[in-house]
Parts: sequence; structure tokens; C-alpha cells
Amino acid sequence: MANELDNLPKVVRDLVEKQNIYENLMRYVRGQDRKDLAMMQSAYWPDGTDDHAAFVGNGREFCQWAYDGQKVSGHSALHHCSNVLIELDGENQAKCESVFLYVMIFADKNVTKVTGGRYRDLCEKRDGEWKILRRVCIFDYAHELEGAKDFFGIFNMPATTVFGDLYPNDPIYQEW
Repeated sequence: MANELDNLPKVVRDLVEKQNIYENLMRYVRGQDRKDLAMMQSAYWPDGTDDHAAFVGNGREFCQWAYDGQKVSGHSALHHCSNVLIELDGENQAKCESVFLYVMIFADKNVTKVTGGRYRDLCEKRDGEWKILRRVCIFDYAHELEGAKDFFGIFNMPATTVFGDLYPNDPIYQEW
């Protein structure tokens, strides 16, 4: 990929690099939300680190820790990432700040928890691929709401509604 980028104007190369960093972030959140451990871990370099307050250590080990905890708790989840600001620092490093809102739905407990904050990522490019080298999770918001997910009652959704699920059963993994 690097050879293909070499012939492009710098502004276009920079946009492609930033898009690749952004897509790595999106793979991480999809993996988290669908409980797809391999996808979660693929966002980090093997020597990458993560400081998520309750876990500080290797990024891929964080993914395993989070995956195990989420499987036990049984909650469904959605990450919302926005306000992604990527600053390229040379050809092989980038600083990335992204705002997240993490919604955890515990249907069996009749509660929804919402946590918000920012990912402060130092990303590194190796062999043409961008991944997280260091992440610090900055927490800015937390809220707990009572009430189970009641799509049919709240939104009058039909019985044919397609609902999300976990890997590999979520519709995103089905044949397109």
C-alpha cells in the first residue's frame, strides 16, 4: 500500500492514512459491541498498551479481560465514536483523540448504563498498517437509567424487526 501512496499528493496521502487510522478505531468498537475478540485485539499492536482505569496493561490482554467480563455480565452494547481528531506525527505515528459514548443494556436487570469519555490513542504504522500502540481512556461521563429495552412498546416496532446480536450471529456477519 505504501508504494501506491507514494505517487499521490501529500494531502491525499495524509487523508488515506487518517482514514486507515479511523477504520482501525471502528474495527475496535465493532469488535467490542459484537463481542468479537479477534476483531477487538486486531486494533492493537502485540506490544500495545491500554489504560482503561480498571485494567492497565497490554492492549490485547485488555480486550480479553473486557471480553470475558462482558460475556459474564450478558449485556448488549453500542459504542458511539465521534469528534475523531487525528494528527499525523511523521510517517509512522499519529495522535488520535476520539469521543466515545458506551451504552450497556442489561435487559435482565432492567437497567441501561451509559459511560462517555475520550480515547487518547498513540497509533503507529508498521509495514503499511496502522494500529494502537498506546491508549489511555479518559472518562468524562457516567449515568444509569432504569428500564429494560422495550423496542416494541417504546417504538411500536413490528415483530419482523431485525435486532443486533453477538458475533457470529449479528446480521453484520451474514452474507450481504
